[in-house]
Amino acid sequence: MPFYTWREIVKDLNPNPTLPAGMSRQSIVGENAMLCMHEAFPNLKCQPHMHPAEQFSIMLKGKMRFVIGGEARVLEPGEVAHIPGGVEHSIESLDEYVLVLDVFAPHRPDILARLKEIVPNL
Repeated sequence: MPFYTWREIVKDLNPNPTLPAGMSRQSIVGENAMLCMHEAFPNLKCQPHMHPAEQFSIMLKGKMRFVIGGEARVLEPGEVAHIPGGVEHSIESLDEYVLVLDVFAPHRPDILARLKEIVPNL
């Protein structure tokens, strides 16, 4: 399918190993990359983690603290974080609602498995 509308994409609201409590995710999966629209409520903290996929996080709304490979920075709308594959990172949404678009390449198998749980015909 070449065109998508976010309001029609299933939203994962349940905490699971790939999604901390206080965050939601909508995903669009392509052949070699995936887009994940993440919403985070205020004061969300995601534990340090890593995955083989390269990640770009594009800030759309709110402010979020990123710690990438030990380097910390608060990003605002219009700023982008780049997380190379295999690098430990964490996030914190501070005191406001956050909307961030994440791009992963290649796909994250753990997120794909979760999508198959909530969208069986994926």
